[in-house]
Amino acid sequence: MLMTLMVSLVIVYLFYVLVLPEVELIVFRLNNPKKRFLPPELEMKWANRTMLRSCEFLFVGWFFYFGASIGSFLNVVAWRVPEGRTIVFGGSKCPFCDTHLSFIDNTPVLGWLYLQGKCRTCRLPIAPRYLLIEIAVGLAFMWLALWQLVRGGANLPHWHTFGREGLVNIVLDPPWPLISIYLVHAGMFGILIMLATANTGRKPFPVFSLVLIALGLASAKIIYPALDVVAWDLPFVETGLTGFGPRANPAMSVLVGALAGGLIGWVSSFVFARGFGSVIGRHWVLQCFLVGTVLGWQSVVTIVVLSLIVYAVLRPAHRMISPKLSNWTIANQSLGLNACFIITAMVHQTFWSQLAHLLGLI
Repeated sequence: MLMTLMVSLVIVYLFYVLVLPEVELIVFRLNNPKKRFLPPELEMKWANRTMLRSCEFLFVGWFFYFGASIGSFLNVVAWRVPEGRTIVFGGSKCPFCDTHLSFIDNTPVLGWLYLQGKCRTCRLPIAPRYLLIEIAVGLAFMWLALWQLVRGGANLPHWHTFGREGLVNIVLDPPWPLISIYLVHAGMFGILIMLATANTGRKPFPVFSLVLIALGLASAKIIYPALDVVAWDLPFVETGLTGFGPRANPAMSVLVGALAGGLIGWVSSFVFARGFGSVIGRHWVLQCFLVGTVLGWQSVVTIVVLSLIVYAVLRPAHRMISPKLSNWTIANQSLGLNACFIITAMVHQTFWSQLAHLLGLI
């Protein structure tokens, strides 16, 4: 499996560096037959363009590994915290023979593939959920890095973007507000994935702990008001509710977003998570609360409504295609709901600027 992964990475790299620019050039000329001038990247010499694309590939790949490392830690949090165990002391170890994992064996993604999903000592299987969580968090970090860092915040409403020059600006003149908002959003997705996986357990994640985490992420908007991407009073700015000051407005954004997220999560849990049990219902409310606190009330309403529509459509369709769905465990069914929620939130992040324009927020 490890060799297959390495070959796949080489193929993706060659496609991104050598093939994709030529495809973009053909598409541009077809769509703009009368234009004589090409976009700056397509006008580059082959060597310079290859170097730029190689740096972008390595840059985004590093963020995948960074996210996978965070996912490895969140694996520990998801399974220890609900049981009241410490996450500070005691390294990772095999759940069967209690053998502590070495640095190589504990390497995100690569360690699991290298061991072929089995403990080096007792050779008993290591649950694939550890690998899947690391990959999911890694992909979330990588995707956000591509859209918010490499593309210079092109997806953010009210954000001055530098297009594909974002990578150069990050290296030579780091835009700290953009980097900060990336870290906040990436951390939010990591926690959402952690809560989704914690649903498979029988014990709930402590509410107080998650509230502190959410407020910690959202406090960046109060400390750094530029990170409040969409003000809390939009699109009702003409009502005269503004003017609380540069610190108070972000604080209101956090407060209103938290209330909206908690309320819409609580109401929707009676409809969609009612049969999943109190633990999963509580986690659903916490996830909505987290999104509202970090992204604002406009985003959490949009994300929750769209994700519930997608789930309501896909679940009956899947039941018709696969009758075995009725035999799924409650944890697996809740995982489908959480997958719709997280994927919808990621799509929202990708097209946030376009959605804000459509909803009249910009």
